[in-house]
Amino acid sequence: MSDSPRERRSTRAATAAYIAAVAALAVALGIWSGLRYGLPDPAALLVFLLFAVLQVLLPDAVVEGRVRASLSGVILVASQAIVGPAGVAVVGAVLGGIQYKKAPLRNRVFNTAQFSLHGAAGGIVFLLAGGTTDPGSLRGVGAIVVGLAVPLLFADLAQAVTNLLAVVGVMRVAEGVPMRPQALAVARGTGLAHIGYTAIALIMVVLWKPADLGPAAAVIALAPLVVAQWAYRQHAEELTGQQRALEVLVAALEAKAPRLAGHSARVAELSAHMAEHLGLGPQQVAETRVAGMLHDLGQTSLPTRTARSIDLTDEAAVLDYPARGAEILHDLSFLDGALDPIRRHREALGTDRQLSLPARIVGVADSFDLLTSVGPPDGHLLAPTQARELLARRTADGEILRALDHALMRSGQSVRR
Repeated sequence: MSDSPRERRSTRAATAAYIAAVAALAVALGIWSGLRYGLPDPAALLVFLLFAVLQVLLPDAVVEGRVRASLSGVILVASQAIVGPAGVAVVGAVLGGIQYKKAPLRNRVFNTAQFSLHGAAGGIVFLLAGGTTDPGSLRGVGAIVVGLAVPLLFADLAQAVTNLLAVVGVMRVAEGVPMRPQALAVARGTGLAHIGYTAIALIMVVLWKPADLGPAAAVIALAPLVVAQWAYRQHAEELTGQQRALEVLVAALEAKAPRLAGHSARVAELSAHMAEHLGLGPQQVAETRVAGMLHDLGQTSLPTRTARSIDLTDEAAVLDYPARGAEILHDLSFLDGALDPIRRHREALGTDRQLSLPARIVGVADSFDLLTSVGPPDGHLLAPTQARELLARRTADGEILRALDHALMRSGQSVRR
């Protein structure tokens, strides 16, 4: 059952209030940083602002919805040792505003504020950890480690935590997403990347000040990251081509069985949300989404009359199309991780507890959508609440059912029980 208009208005109001609070905190922390630690050197600040503007030409490389190579991450860390907390707050605000310039106004305000907020937080922690905004005065490896490397690492950790809390907080308020699973998923996806940002930032700062190369240090330090971005973008384009191929397969299925129109997309979305809620890694989430999209592909090998007349809601029916679908896709190596849930999703409501988690996820998501949106050949549909109760009787897998509830809430179909 969908949220009422009143609930949606309440959610929008709460989200706006949360964003306003983050923005106010960012402004307050930026001003306080300037008063407490002093204003940045204008020339150095201008250089970092120019780097921030370069994000228009060299945006962060994003693959499968996640940032894989980020110039902005390095810029924010390096600027802590050059322009101080107040300067980082300004650089962060520009980075956030530029990177999301095409987003809706509410999103732009939030991202501008949270970039500024976690930048300033990192700058403050850098100084509290013994860092110096005059790294040119450091002499010797030991001094650089104590006065620069270690503080930068602590600062980057502070930035990551502040950013994480702000992002999962807005997702909790706006979409009802539980904070702990989402925080763990984000941390797993970005934790190692932040260590890399710190290493590159350290090289940039050492070349900038102790080695006295000035802004040219940024070119030397960031060049490998730009190359990495190019490689990730090539990978992203490859994934886009694969996605289009999958969409063609789904279109062939829906042409043979028109009553399944939209079913594959809905199951894919529910499956991905469930996988994220259950703590699967990014790769497994992507594979589970693909399995949800292609779980019915085997029906394309059935006679058209059979494909249009079988009762997919009958859990007792012995159907061989899942195995046929896995066989059709067997030679596509990039789908290897999706084959098991495609082959075994019909078994998810049985008693076999040895099924893989992705297979159980896709099976329950498929069953729910069949009951509520597709129905048997006679077209009889169940209300979401009825379907949820029926699934609860068919399986004792409470963990999967709770994940389904979460996925439905994220999809705007919260079920009242």
